[in-house]
Amino acid sequence: MTRQSSRIPVSAKGIVFDGERVWLRRNERAEWELPGGKLDPGEQPTETIVRELREELGLAVDVRQIVQAHRYAVADSIDEHSGVLVVSYLCTPGVRVGDQELDGEAGEAEFRLFTLSEVTEAIMPSFYKEAIFFAADLQNGAGSGSGR
Repeated sequence: MTRQSSRIPVSAKGIVFDGERVWLRRNERAEWELPGGKLDPGEQPTETIVRELREELGLAVDVRQIVQAHRYAVADSIDEHSGVLVVSYLCTPGVRVGDQELDGEAGEAEFRLFTLSEVTEAIMPSFYKEAIFFAADLQNGAGSGSGR
């Protein structure tokens, strides 16, 4: 039996805390998600995060460690209906290097800081919530990323 490989896009996301709050982006489906985006040709995921967070949040970041990889199918998407591999990394914010993005590739951009209790109630895929809580534990020195 011949096995076919599937090719799906890869999206690199950054988990960026500002104190006890985390940056999120509202997407075109009116859901909240982590800032970041798809890899450009020849780009490594960590390079994507640095580029995307500079463009979206106007922040330089230090990519610390991978937190989660999750295949996510977006039913109404042109290129993600078969799934997109979302790879999320914990990042440390650096200096502000620009302004927040006002108009993104999918239209008007909205970014906001959320407390962890607000993340619990936010309309967003559950795998993002899991990644955020895991990263919060890592950020706070729990080390195990036990979540909530």
